Amino acid sequence: MTTFIDEVISDFLSRHSQNLVNTVVILPSKRAGAFFTKKLRLHLEGQFTFLPKTLSIEELIEDISGLTAASSTQLQVELYQVYLRECPEDEPENFLSFLGWAQTLIGDFNEIDRHLIPQESFFDYLSAVKELNQWSTEQPTELISNYLKFWRSVKTYYSAFTKHLIEKGIAYQGMLYRESVSRIESYLNNDQNNYIFCGFNALNRAEQQLIRTFLQRKGTHIYWDLDPYFRTGQNHIAHTFISKYLEEWSELKANSTLLPEAQSNFNTPKTIKSIGIAQNIGQIKYVGQILESFSPDDINDTAVVLGDESLLLPLLNSLPPGVKTVNVTMGLSLDQISQAAFFETWFQLQINKRDSEYYYKDVLALLDQPYAIALLGGSRNLLKAKITSKNLIYLKPQELVAHNQAVNLLFEDWKDASQAAITASLNLIDQLKAIMQAEQKWIELEFLAAFERLFNQLGDLNASYPYFNTVKTLRQFYRDLLQKETLDFKGDPYQGLQIMGVLESRVIDFKHVIITSLNEGTLPSGKSQNSFIPFDLKIEYNLPTYREKDAIYAYHFFRLLQRAETAHLLFNNEASGLNSGEKSRFLLQLATDSEALYHYSESTASASVKIEPPKLKAVSKTPELIESLKKHARSGFSPSALTTYIRNPIDFYYKYVLGIQELEEVEDTIAHNTLGTVVHESLEQLYKPYLNEVLSPAILQNLLKQCDAEVSRQFELCYNIGNIKTGKNLIIFNVAKQFVRNFLQAELAQLEAGSEILITGLELKFETQIRPDLKLKGTVDRMDRVDGTLRILDYKTGRVEAGELVIKDWETLITDYKKQSKAFQVLCYALMLSKEKSLPEQAEAGIISFKNLGRGFLKLSESKETSITPELLETFEVYLNRLIDEILDINTPFIEKEV
Repeated sequence: MTTFIDEVISDFLSRHSQNLVNTVVILPSKRAGAFFTKKLRLHLEGQFTFLPKTLSIEELIEDISGLTAASSTQLQVELYQVYLRECPEDEPENFLSFLGWAQTLIGDFNEIDRHLIPQESFFDYLSAVKELNQWSTEQPTELISNYLKFWRSVKTYYSAFTKHLIEKGIAYQGMLYRESVSRIESYLNNDQNNYIFCGFNALNRAEQQLIRTFLQRKGTHIYWDLDPYFRTGQNHIAHTFISKYLEEWSELKANSTLLPEAQSNFNTPKTIKSIGIAQNIGQIKYVGQILESFSPDDINDTAVVLGDESLLLPLLNSLPPGVKTVNVTMGLSLDQISQAAFFETWFQLQINKRDSEYYYKDVLALLDQPYAIALLGGSRNLLKAKITSKNLIYLKPQELVAHNQAVNLLFEDWKDASQAAITASLNLIDQLKAIMQAEQKWIELEFLAAFERLFNQLGDLNASYPYFNTVKTLRQFYRDLLQKETLDFKGDPYQGLQIMGVLESRVIDFKHVIITSLNEGTLPSGKSQNSFIPFDLKIEYNLPTYREKDAIYAYHFFRLLQRAETAHLLFNNEASGLNSGEKSRFLLQLATDSEALYHYSESTASASVKIEPPKLKAVSKTPELIESLKKHARSGFSPSALTTYIRNPIDFYYKYVLGIQELEEVEDTIAHNTLGTVVHESLEQLYKPYLNEVLSPAILQNLLKQCDAEVSRQFELCYNIGNIKTGKNLIIFNVAKQFVRNFLQAELAQLEAGSEILITGLELKFETQIRPDLKLKGTVDRMDRVDGTLRILDYKTGRVEAGELVIKDWETLITDYKKQSKAFQVLCYALMLSKEKSLPEQAEAGIISFKNLGRGFLKLSESKETSITPELLETFEVYLNRLIDEILDINTPFIEKEV
């Protein structure tokens, strides 16, 4: 395949073969320069000569201007210095608020300078437009007055900022362009080289003026890459810029070459496939499937171009085994690696602290980060256990310190000082490097080296500028640098699969092209623009808008297809979310070209995903497991254990056979079981002094007075009284008090209605032998006698309906948890009591539901009979034994129930 670079070199050598050493080749990017040099070596193989110098356009501009390009971070702090000096207001914005608009303003300055806009008239026009937009017959508010004052000051900021930067010898990109235009004549007077420009398309006004000045000298030549098919079709967006230059630049007549010169490379019998796939990850997985069908030679001449560059990591993880060599040209942004979350979480811990106390969720989040796990070792589990066991919501730094240096470093209070944060981060990175070095984790060491560079940059900025006064401001710059700091992949740039972004593809050609994310809003990017300059003003001054951006990406897209033999164009066809489902206009243009010779097809696809149908878990019983179950049965099954088996045998296996307990967590909001414990304990403590004593209205009145204090005491014992003063916990605390109060008031009303209540037991613990190999054990919340009838009560803070205590079918009692678990539980209590003590003729069992207290005592019943009779208990015992036999049966596995 003959590439654009091949065509340029062939023509270039025919013109300059004897004078390569004095030739400078200017290309759109450094990567294009590397490919140019490689191809030139192949053309010159067997000859002895010096190669020409290759430069990117940015390197040339910086060389001409005599200034050094500054980073965006440095530019922001330099602009703040100017803002503080020039701000007409008595109280300028703080640095963190300033950062919210500074980057956009610098971007606009950059655009103005790159296009050589007359500053005076432009800024006057801009402030007039802003003022007109806020025009009103009424007196302007203070907010609008400050807004207009700001826009009147922008011209002052611009002038002072550019002067300030020139004094320091640094500049933003637009300044470099404007300065290079002013210095180009003197630069060329001192330079005798021949210049070759190739592969350019959309040029800003400064670039146009510079190149035209170069072209006025003998020995300068420019090569354009524009297929004849686009040149003849006057309405094709790909030729927007180059055609304009060919018409307007008189300097192009003698020293300009359009390639290819005659025959179209684009409109040929090539294969172009447009494929709609759901979701971005689906596209990336499908790329892997496409590459699986390629031979090794094909892969060496294939480019995967990511319309959305954030998909790089998923792509690298989706490459098939046949791809042995990969060259990634875009670099991996540091914010895309999972380890970046550690420092973000660490900053969050310090920012969210309240009165020098850390919020437990921030502490636990930090402890779960991989770097924290590597640093702390066993200390991490001890810290987590301490937090959960003591239910600590807010933790003082001294509660977290230990004899472990890493623990002390992680939870040192930075006092909201940026220097403390930077020092701690660098110290921690040193400790991590020592650990990773010992474990020979080389990739982790590369990551840590990048973080070390980042924090050193922050340290330098912090030492030079006094604005990093808070951790929140430091985090803002950390995030900014994180997006710009990249990890470069090492590999042969000319071998294997090439993975790149759209702009990295400039000038370079491939036989096979795969492009992802061809959706409106992604490629092209649509109408979004980060600028303070109104659209109408951009039109007035011929500044680029989204329309020019679309034309730029159209050129890159069609140029990628120009010399390719096959192209796979992938887009997200899922119609959910903003911009998704709408394929790119570029695809529509390919599909509707009536003169096309290429074969274009559209299809939908999905990445192959193997989904296994869910299987219900089953655990066979071994003799050892049966022996363990029998031992458990002899020591005693509780009603809750048996209802767990009824609900789901596999849960019973995990909890009561394997002994796996639920994960203990900190309760920042009071849990249901904690609420239940508080209510149970409060009622026990209130009634305990009156056990076996007939209750009177005076006793209940006295208990009502003690109610709130007792509930508070129980919360202090069971939870943490300091955590119930605000928010949901305060509501739940009041709910608990109301539950207890309502219960006492209901009993008082019952006494006043003439009933007699005698409490005979509270929180009674039973352990009863049901048969030689089985015990039942449990705790009955309350036993009492009301008007001579024995009642067995179970408290429930949740809602229970009367129908849940009606026995309709004995079979469902041991099979249907949802319908009969409450009845099963109270029957267990009644059975235990009957075995320990004979029940009187008048005995009832049931539940008091605090959320259904109006229904009073909900009684267990069968066929409308509420008395606990020997016949009822005999029948229940039969079914209970059946359930136990099933649990102990070696031939009945534990089978998971569908939820």
